[in-house]
Amino acid sequence: MENKLTKIRRTFAAQLTGKHKLKLIIPHNDSSDSIFEVFINEMFNQLHRKRTKQDEELLRESNRNSPLFIQRKQLQKDIEDFLILNKRQDARAVQEIIERVERMTMLNRKYDIREVKSISQLNTQYQSTIIPTVKMFTVSCSYRALCSELLERFDWPSELFASEYDRCFCKTCYPLTMPNVYQSNIENKYPIIIPRNWMKFGLKIDEVQAKIHQIWNKWAMSYHGTLPNAALSMIKHRQICLPGDKLLDGTHLTIRPGHIPDQKAFFTSPTIRYAAQNHYATPLEFTSQIDKCVYTAKIVLRCRQMPGSFTIQGETLNNSRINGADFCDIIPDEQIEWKTDKRGTVIFDGLCVRLTPVSNQTFHNTIYQSHANQTNVHN
Repeated sequence: MENKLTKIRRTFAAQLTGKHKLKLIIPHNDSSDSIFEVFINEMFNQLHRKRTKQDEELLRESNRNSPLFIQRKQLQKDIEDFLILNKRQDARAVQEIIERVERMTMLNRKYDIREVKSISQLNTQYQSTIIPTVKMFTVSCSYRALCSELLERFDWPSELFASEYDRCFCKTCYPLTMPNVYQSNIENKYPIIIPRNWMKFGLKIDEVQAKIHQIWNKWAMSYHGTLPNAALSMIKHRQICLPGDKLLDGTHLTIRPGHIPDQKAFFTSPTIRYAAQNHYATPLEFTSQIDKCVYTAKIVLRCRQMPGSFTIQGETLNNSRINGADFCDIIPDEQIEWKTDKRGTVIFDGLCVRLTPVSNQTFHNTIYQSHANQTNVHN
């Protein structure tokens, strides 16, 4: 893990050098650690000087939507992210930065990368040169905008969300060349399966609880399909809801038709493909004001679960017998469902949204009706 963080730190420094057009020579990958430390220290100094200069210019700028304000905000975010990577104290934030750097590295491989000069060449030339080693670019993601519009329609308290941990997994933001599964670390035997074609909105969590239990290093990642009112109750309560619980809107959580009766338990899955099945994540109709199109919307909670607190079991939707194929090509059906009745062993760190365009279909559920019609929902 230490070697990976070192490589990520070097790559991130090179990306920031190109992005902010710093006057630096980027070392070759095989350069020594001491050479890279000299490079990184100078990069950091230049970023701070650039920020100071922008602050002086902003004193004369009144339009907060100007490009200068946007550049200053992005520069500050990059500086803070690099500090997080240096300190390595916030495991969740470090993992997000690692994914960001790896994603940008994969995207940049599609574009021409200019030849870079080594530190030894710098010593012979005695001059600084702007080396745009990578072409940094921003992709405007329409899918993210649509999912954000849906979330705004729910009208949930903004205090629940941690936007710095938002992540889009559409084909543009997370290309097919990126891996489908990660192994988080040696302390966690459970794989992280990427929720392709979903948008994940970060949720605020209890950082004290996270630190005490080391959830980012040791707890398994899973998904739980549900409906908006049940999701809101669980996020606000910061704990799972079991059948029989009274939700914030006054309704009682009951077992929906088609589910196993008398099962007072909470079910999750390591793959979102199973958690998003209609039995769990009931589809809702959503009409966007952005593009005037109609979509089928689903929401799934991303969870962190304490190892040893859940039972791993086979699927209960009879998919194999009906379709003759597993739900997921990574997790077999015999291990695809996790069951627990232990409160306090599940933490919600993300709300996942998926939109699918509707073609020649009519749905009775709408995003506006969902709050009124969800009197019988299963967790």
